[in-house]
Amino acid sequence: MPLLQPESLSHGHYECRLLDETLPVFTDLLASEVVRRDDGAAVVRHPNTPWTLVVHEGGPDAPVKPHANHYGFRVSEHTEIDAAAAYLQEHRERYGLTLIDGPRGSHFAYSVYIDEPGGNTIEIEHYNPRAALHGRQIAAPHWSEPLSAERFPGRGYVPQALSHGTMQCVDKETSNRFYTEVLGLNIVGGGNISTYIGAADDPWYIVVLPATERTLLRPVNRYALRLANRADVLSAHDALGRLMGSGVSHLGDVCEDGSDAWFVLSDLDANWWEVTSSAEPNLLALG
Repeated sequence: MPLLQPESLSHGHYECRLLDETLPVFTDLLASEVVRRDDGAAVVRHPNTPWTLVVHEGGPDAPVKPHANHYGFRVSEHTEIDAAAAYLQEHRERYGLTLIDGPRGSHFAYSVYIDEPGGNTIEIEHYNPRAALHGRQIAAPHWSEPLSAERFPGRGYVPQALSHGTMQCVDKETSNRFYTEVLGLNIVGGGNISTYIGAADDPWYIVVLPATERTLLRPVNRYALRLANRADVLSAHDALGRLMGSGVSHLGDVCEDGSDAWFVLSDLDANWWEVTSSAEPNLLALG
């Protein structure tokens, strides 16, 4: 039995420079909604995706994140990627996009990538559903009812879901054991190089790619695993403390608020995770 038993991969944390520059990219180009905004942070949700992003304002000196640390949104039709690329080029200056890369294909995906003014890459992808026949369960649609073009008019494409995030590791097999045996995540796909990990029956996933040279991120850039209750979080913190130096490279203090508790940790690859009992994402940078 794994050390942690997460009920969901509940949200991600995303660092930008200025919220006023980055949030329009999510609302106007990615069909998402700002469901909460406080000083220095906002919660963004796509209407087809229970997974949320907490977008933190890091200021003008917030570092540029590597391409290999991005989030992806999925459309339902292959032709929408060409339409998205054209629309993004036409409105590049309006949204401060510093790069538009694609369209280009990779395995079963056809994508266009944008670099938004907050220092992050975002992918808009079409993933060929026939890939499910090759054992890639992530190829299935990430929505039960697609958004109509009327919900997102005038672009020629409709982002239907926030489908995935990405990160890097050093050694694939060692990291896979940590994800499954310690974090309690599932291997939901992958190829000769990459691994796709997810929690429970969540359709959204994280793509993990091995890399020999990396730019390490700050703890404000992390993924959150939600456990059943506060007691499970406290127990997880004690158990992970015994793995310091052998799988866990940093373990933050427990934060508590009423019946909820949470903490952050850094794994063997210096990727950051939050373990929480809260159904609602906290807007603290932590670390």
